[in-house]
Amino acid sequence: MLAFNSKHNLFNADQTLLVATSGGVDSVVLVNLLHACKQPMVLAHCNFQLRGDESERDENFVRSLAQQFHLPLQVKKFETNSFAASEKISIQLAARKLRYNWFNELMNEAAMNGEKMLLCTAHHANDSVETMLMNVMRGTGIEGMHGILPKANNIVRPLLFATKDEIVLYAKQNNLQWVEDSSNESSKYSRNFVRQQIVPAAEKLFPSAVSNMLGTIEKMKEAEILYQQAVSQHKKKLMEAKGNEWLIPVLKLKQAEPLSTIVYEIIKGFGFGEAQVPEVLKLLQAESGSYLSSATHRIIRHRHHLIIASLHNDAAEIHVIEKDDEVIAFQQGSLAVRTTRNFDSEKVKQLAADEAWLDAKMIQFPLVLRPWKAGDYLCPLGMRKKKKVSRLLIDLRLSKTEKEKVWVIESNKKILWVVGHRIDDRFKIHPATQSIIQFSFKPKN
Repeated sequence: MLAFNSKHNLFNADQTLLVATSGGVDSVVLVNLLHACKQPMVLAHCNFQLRGDESERDENFVRSLAQQFHLPLQVKKFETNSFAASEKISIQLAARKLRYNWFNELMNEAAMNGEKMLLCTAHHANDSVETMLMNVMRGTGIEGMHGILPKANNIVRPLLFATKDEIVLYAKQNNLQWVEDSSNESSKYSRNFVRQQIVPAAEKLFPSAVSNMLGTIEKMKEAEILYQQAVSQHKKKLMEAKGNEWLIPVLKLKQAEPLSTIVYEIIKGFGFGEAQVPEVLKLLQAESGSYLSSATHRIIRHRHHLIIASLHNDAAEIHVIEKDDEVIAFQQGSLAVRTTRNFDSEKVKQLAADEAWLDAKMIQFPLVLRPWKAGDYLCPLGMRKKKKVSRLLIDLRLSKTEKEKVWVIESNKKILWVVGHRIDDRFKIHPATQSIIQFSFKPKN
């Protein structure tokens, strides 16, 4: 175990470990080995109260184990059934949530007292094989092929070097006592089914199946390192940070290979899953203003780029305006949007600069609200010729600072309003106009 710990740099000799201790052979061997190494530790036992007297037996056994080794112990009883019912989740998932939430509470308490504590679990090599098989059967990327990692965030697993048979043999040779969990015999749980049915069947066909799969896991860990290096290079070439957003050139992304995999690796950190990859690929052919949303972000097709922007960020450089949106908050203030058939066309002549009434028939949603940039142009009201926005702002005698605060609204790549300054003649109200879209800009104080 010391060699494995040193190889993976799991923990220091003087670092206190919070050892998850069920009382089963795996956790008993783990405690025994750590004690032999004189490693500082605190035992933590979860009583989920799911197996009646057996649950109490396990708790009492762990209490006696802590006394035997003169170790501090934390015990927590959980109302697992009622928690699962209230959360509408399985018993397995409920137990996992309760267990790790409590472990995190204990480690946070230690941190408040100035002690950095790591959670130590008794996962072994067979657990890693079972995890890989379950991931493969559920469907997984390369990250699901590496099994259980020796160290992940604040969790360490120093027994991953040993198989279940080796752990049991060690326990017997050292006359260790442990308790058996009867629920481990039930095949109604997916992991137990893999452990009791699939792995033994594989070993009948291939006697070295477990060791072969462990070898594959090690190879996949190394392959994943190369994979992540390649992904990092692609991201570096394709993604440009601009404020709180990311810009991706559409043409350059189209040329990337393998495209679907690269797209997935880009979008997965923004709340999108593998199922959204085909939709993102469609954006590469879509009109400007098209977008796709996750719970936290939008991917917007804007001219020659895809823009990834937070849904809840007023400082975003790009805002998509949908037909049913009423108010859009952005860096310079807020924009109210309203569609109506009841309007007095004569009032158009009296509108303030921060209001615009436009012919709804001429406007195609979604609209894009963004800062103006070099190369933008419009046909200012009363003119038939195109005029660059930069020239318009010069004519309006805006200072450099004022120019930097100017935003535009565009529809299907055409600017319809330089917000607070000038509308485009192509979108103006005509005598035949039946309905209008009213924009009202309220600048920040």
